[in-house]
Amino acid sequence: MQTLSSPSPSSSLLSPISSPAFSLVEVLLALGICSFVLIALLALFTIGLHDSRESGEKIEAANLASLILSARRASPLGTNGTMATLAIPPTALARSFGDAYAGADKYVALDGTLTTPAKAAFRIRCSAGTNAVMGADVALVHLFLSWPPQMAPSQPNVKSYEFISAIPLR
Repeated sequence: MQTLSSPSPSSSLLSPISSPAFSLVEVLLALGICSFVLIALLALFTIGLHDSRESGEKIEAANLASLILSARRASPLGTNGTMATLAIPPTALARSFGDAYAGADKYVALDGTLTTPAKAAFRIRCSAGTNAVMGADVALVHLFLSWPPQMAPSQPNVKSYEFISAIPLR
């Protein structure tokens, strides 16, 4: 028969166990650092999305300004088809430089034609015409696009794009 021996003092339940483990303080410190880093990354992600959206809107405005100017360059004084409702009126090119529209700003759709405020993609302000420096054969065009179109360009959250170009009349 076997006899039971008493446990050695080193294996007592009251003695500290020396195993490779993390203390609660170390775990909480690591979790705090990780959560701080994750919050910072989420903030950077939202800023990146916002900047990407603004950049896309700016590119859309630049493309629209380019479309309007290239269509008017192709036919500077044309009034047939969509040229009649193009955002740069042909009558504004041949006169002395000034506002292209009588009165307030106009609204423009994504195809470059004038439209109603409800269907507008941008608000447009256009100055066009000839001057003494450019001569009578070249019209200077200044386009100012702003969005959202329902807000006045002077309000703080309105974004804008300006474009200046010359269009040969002959």
